Amino acid sequence: MKYKLLYLILHLFYLNNFSFSQCYFFNTAFRSGEIIEYNIKYNLGFIWLDAGYVTFAVDSILWNNEYVYKFTSIGSSYEKYDWIYKVRESYQALAYPSPLKSISYKRNSIEGDYFAIEEYFFDYTQKKTYSTTFNSKKNKTTDTLNFPECGYDLLTAIYAFRNINFENVKPNEKIYINVIIDNKWEKQYLRMIGKETIMVNNKPIATYHLKANMIEGTIFKGGENTDIWISQTKAHIPVYIEAEILVGTVKLFLTKYINKQN
Repeated sequence: MKYKLLYLILHLFYLNNFSFSQCYFFNTAFRSGEIIEYNIKYNLGFIWLDAGYVTFAVDSILWNNEYVYKFTSIGSSYEKYDWIYKVRESYQALAYPSPLKSISYKRNSIEGDYFAIEEYFFDYTQKKTYSTTFNSKKNKTTDTLNFPECGYDLLTAIYAFRNINFENVKPNEKIYINVIIDNKWEKQYLRMIGKETIMVNNKPIATYHLKANMIEGTIFKGGENTDIWISQTKAHIPVYIEAEILVGTVKLFLTKYINKQN
């Protein structure tokens, strides 16, 4: 598993065909104190393994004399499978709440014998993105990138996407995304399949079914090889994800959802 395993969830972001004033959403889908957890399964031949987990949490903190959202995500392989592929991922982002806009983003990852550290700061006045990146294949570098309109970091993007009105997205319509990955702004898309009811934790859940166009890499095939089911509730929670990879399939199952005010 590579950090793009977490990217399966973070691939769900925003409607790029909105105007600039509309693409930064006012949040109605989540609040401080929310926690979401997923179990990751990987197939090894005919055997499915509980390979790891991903968690997401929302807090509200005081930053520069105003309250902002603090998003945190942690992903890990289980220790008993570290001999196959060890993963330790942590992500943190700060975002303005009204509307929801990226302030800063940090990533710290260990993936097998590869490590990566990334930090981004988003300047809306100058329309610039300031980055510091360091990994096992590249020395520490600082950079200044143009900041595209409606651009998001990975973590803030998932929370922004949850405020999309999916009822207005027609079957086969594409939802474009613009997100910074590995010090580059990438434009990808999701394609709406339609409404489906699926079983989650032995309960029927009404969902929107979408397909994600993935970036080809060391783990994932390029193209529409990822299926995502999002709840039709106001919270728009990704409840189940299935993706083809170069050597099999991974599945993410929702195991916990806590929605409470701190």
